[in-house]
Amino acid sequence: MREPKSYHVLINQEKKRWFIGRVLEKEGITTQGKSLDELVFMVRDAIKMMWNEKNVQLELLVPSDTSPAFIPRKSPKRGKLVL
Repeated sequence: MREPKSYHVLINQEKKRWFIGRVLEKEGITTQGKSLDELVFMVRDAIKMMWNEKNVQLELLVPSDTSPAFIPRKSPKRGKLVL
């Protein structure tokens, strides 16, 4: 079985409401989500539609000057990302 393709996604947050993600390896995919989970889903969906690639790995890149409150943490009760 072939190893999944890997993409880097630059993450920014707009007005503390939307997460914006842009794929760095190729031009053409910038998308958004209300949560990081939704953003990851949207990026995977866009990659599948635009480049016909499935089962990709994503590395999320958060700028170093981003507020610590932006960085997700695991919830001890549910195991989901919380902001």
